[in-house]
Amino acid sequence: MKPIKVERSTLQHLASIQPGYPFRGKLPLDDRGDAFVVQYRHMTLGECLNDKSGSALDRVVLPGLKHPEYLRSGDILFMAKGPRNYATLVGEVPSNTVCTPNFYHLRLAPRAHGLTPEFLVWQLNHVNAQRYFARCSQGTSAPSITKAQLGGLPIVIPPIEKQEQMVRLANAATQEQRLLHRLIENRQRMIDVVGHELLNSNSTTGK
Repeated sequence: MKPIKVERSTLQHLASIQPGYPFRGKLPLDDRGDAFVVQYRHMTLGECLNDKSGSALDRVVLPGLKHPEYLRSGDILFMAKGPRNYATLVGEVPSNTVCTPNFYHLRLAPRAHGLTPEFLVWQLNHVNAQRYFARCSQGTSAPSITKAQLGGLPIVIPPIEKQEQMVRLANAATQEQRLLHRLIENRQRMIDVVGHELLNSNSTTGK
């Protein structure tokens, strides 16, 4: 097999890394707020964040004078705090959308033209990167990844066609897992119904 030519770099040389909007304390939720905000509960591992109308997101009033760095399609959200440090690709969201400071907001730099955001998300969620993040937060009472640690993550850049192939395989695996999960849930519901009927039977034969 012909060896695959790859480039190697670190994340800090390929993307800008900024914390989410600096909310302090409780989020200032407001149905008539001037912006939308992405929280952890809006993300699903293996799925792109798509909510063009913002119907599933929260509305907030942005406090302070800091100019927000709004999310745009192709950006990446990385969960920096907590035991699960995974990434999600931003698809279509309202133009006035921010994320909480629990995330790092990543945007590929122009010099990273040979790297697709989809492949970078896959690589951030890969077991190799997850082991790196686990080592970074090892021994801390409140696990979190610093900007320097995230920026120091080694990134492999294979040819575009290999990146696209890997993303297709990963998406297919996610879809299979989703279908299998639905089958398991449906089977459990069937068992629950049959069991309920059996346990609540009116039979008095004793057989």
